[in-house]
Amino acid sequence: LRIDGGNNTLRTRKGSDWTKRFPAIAAAAKGLKDGIYDGEAVALDDEGKPSFALLQNVLDGERDASLVYYAFDLLHDGQQDIRSLSLTDRKAKLETRLAKAKGAIHYVEHFQTTGNALLQSACRLDLEGIISKRLSSPYRSGRSDDWVKSKCRQGQEVVIAGWATTGNAFRSLIAGVYREGKLEHVGRIGTGFSRKTVEQIMPRLKAIETDKSPFPGGPKSIAGVHWVKPVLVAEIAFEGFTGSGAIRQASFKGLREDKAPKEVALDNPQGASMTSTGTKAPLRGVRLSSPDKVLWPATKDSPAITKRDLAEYYERVGEKMLEHIRGRPCSIIRMPDGIEGQSFFQRHPVKGQSPLIEAVEVKGDPKPYIRIDTVEGLIAAAQFAAVEIHPWNCVPYQHDKVERLIFDLDPAPEVAFDEVITAAKEVRDRLKDLGLESHCKTTGGKGLHVTSHVEHLDMDWTEAKTFAREFARVMAVNAPDRYLISMSKKERKGRIFIDYLRNDRKATAVAPYSPRGRPGAPVSMPLRWGQVRKGLDPSLYRIEFVR
Repeated sequence: LRIDGGNNTLRTRKGSDWTKRFPAIAAAAKGLKDGIYDGEAVALDDEGKPSFALLQNVLDGERDASLVYYAFDLLHDGQQDIRSLSLTDRKAKLETRLAKAKGAIHYVEHFQTTGNALLQSACRLDLEGIISKRLSSPYRSGRSDDWVKSKCRQGQEVVIAGWATTGNAFRSLIAGVYREGKLEHVGRIGTGFSRKTVEQIMPRLKAIETDKSPFPGGPKSIAGVHWVKPVLVAEIAFEGFTGSGAIRQASFKGLREDKAPKEVALDNPQGASMTSTGTKAPLRGVRLSSPDKVLWPATKDSPAITKRDLAEYYERVGEKMLEHIRGRPCSIIRMPDGIEGQSFFQRHPVKGQSPLIEAVEVKGDPKPYIRIDTVEGLIAAAQFAAVEIHPWNCVPYQHDKVERLIFDLDPAPEVAFDEVITAAKEVRDRLKDLGLESHCKTTGGKGLHVTSHVEHLDMDWTEAKTFAREFARVMAVNAPDRYLISMSKKERKGRIFIDYLRNDRKATAVAPYSPRGRPGAPVSMPLRWGQVRKGLDPSLYRIEFVR
């Protein structure tokens, strides 16, 4: 947005003058001081959320909705070029200028906080994502590491290379991007087309139809495919990349009239999304077979998660996770065909297993147990689709010594999660009355685990289980309408089962940071007690977000 002596001009990134297409924004800018403002024009839906599709409909004259200009930077203060100033200083000037702005002009506030937390909030609100900016950076045109885009669902611009039909019916768009000046095929866009959308774009496609493929060296004709000149750009949402670098599960969002086709290039396909499995290189020396194998199918809230995604997650959180599993026998749950296939419970090594996974002898047992002591071992576990890891609660490398007690709060389906939070705090307070500190974590489901370290008490396993049972029994006796210690599903109705049975020598509990074999790839997440409060949503802790 350029304001110069009362003349207001709105231009796209290519420099096209779109002032007449945004008359309300141009009118609202009349009271602003001279300068060049950087921002984005947005159409808000009925819930107040930005909608790219709605914006396209408004610009095409198909819908009537208010457009808003969100200003996030100031490049020129009057005639003074201030791009060399820090973002902090530029935004301070911008905020002062827009303090009394009304109508369609809005100042974009920012948050100086953890990006992951904001991204989770944005995704929970069904927004596209967030942009993180370096406060000390000057203004630089083009891409740089000073601005980082993090999306809830991966987005991308693509060049339309043609369309495909079944009979006479429209089926999909053919997509390409430029690499080293040449247009390359990256797949098809098969969803996101309403009947009205097809009616709007077909005249434009037919106007640029050609009998020659726009892909260099590509086939001249394919049954059911109509080629077009590569002059239209589309915005898509998609679920990541295949091993060959093609887009997966692409959905059409709208045409991008402000973007030149030659500017369209793929974002880094190795880092763009949780399902970008383009590389088959070993991870920390561990080679993954079938790295593109989907273990967690996509849901409406989360992308598909592949075997390589699981391995990269274990690499990312490995050191923190090892604090809770190193030196302890483990049971694992394997799902080689994904969470919708058959699962296997395993606690003993098997033939052909990676030597990175330890085989540990336990006194009194004829078979050795699995133990994972390194990040490489976790990645090796991902190779054979170990989606869950459940360690013993012993002192590391001392199987007969109790390190921790775990109280698993497992609610009946109809019990609200806020009641589980209240129960966890009651366990914490009762333990504290006995001189025991405790910690809390999500389970990756509807429950919570409260853990207390008791190594200093030098308990044996019989004492540990007896203490845990009596502790849970007293809670159930004091509030029988809220708690029970029976595993019976029939008796649990409306109550929380306090599972004390995890406090035995060979008993296990899901490890902190371990994924769960459930839709959405949830994670068992350690929490501070300050986080255990009303409104806590354990479903937000998923492989794609946990760092």
